[in-house]
Amino acid sequence: MKKLNTYQLNKVKKNLIKFFNLASNEDLKNGKNWYIEAYKICQDIAQKYNTNTFIAASVISALSPRNKWHQNIKDAYTVFDAVKNNIEPENVKVCTFHSNKFKAFQLAKSEIQITDSSLKTYNFVNNIALLSKKHVTVDIWHLRACFDKIIQIDKAKIGRIAYGQIKDITLQVSEKLGISGYELQAIVWLSVQKNYKL
Repeated sequence: MKKLNTYQLNKVKKNLIKFFNLASNEDLKNGKNWYIEAYKICQDIAQKYNTNTFIAASVISALSPRNKWHQNIKDAYTVFDAVKNNIEPENVKVCTFHSNKFKAFQLAKSEIQITDSSLKTYNFVNNIALLSKKHVTVDIWHLRACFDKIIQIDKAKIGRIAYGQIKDITLQVSEKLGISGYELQAIVWLSVQKNYKL
């Protein structure tokens, strides 16, 4: 998926509004709070381990693949604790892929950093680290909402232009609704999981 045409862009807008309107009051509340709670966790990590929220969020992001959120956070604390105590990654267990564990250690040590070469990750880190209103996390569930169809994870690759288009539409819709882009994305994330009809 490289670039969306006008028809596709209009459909994306309608579908985002559709899933927002299908959100329950609980979804609205939880969606508005999700990134704020994630930001508070990043603040806590930054304070405890003498780092900053961007590095904390980067480590969380690196540990996220195939990892439940609660465990993801637990693993992030484990990594920072290991780095603080000079424990090597080989001696630490986390619930994600080995390559991601090693990447998390490198990020915690500031040996590497998350850049916009990986748009989804970069936007996610900016959302949870800074509560940035300029970034939108376009993940598999956001794509499913945008196109109102089940998209398999291995088919969820979109190009930089399409990502930018979806991000811009999400920000436009969120502005009309009087909420931030990350709040809309979180609300839609909850809504689409409950309301998508196979």
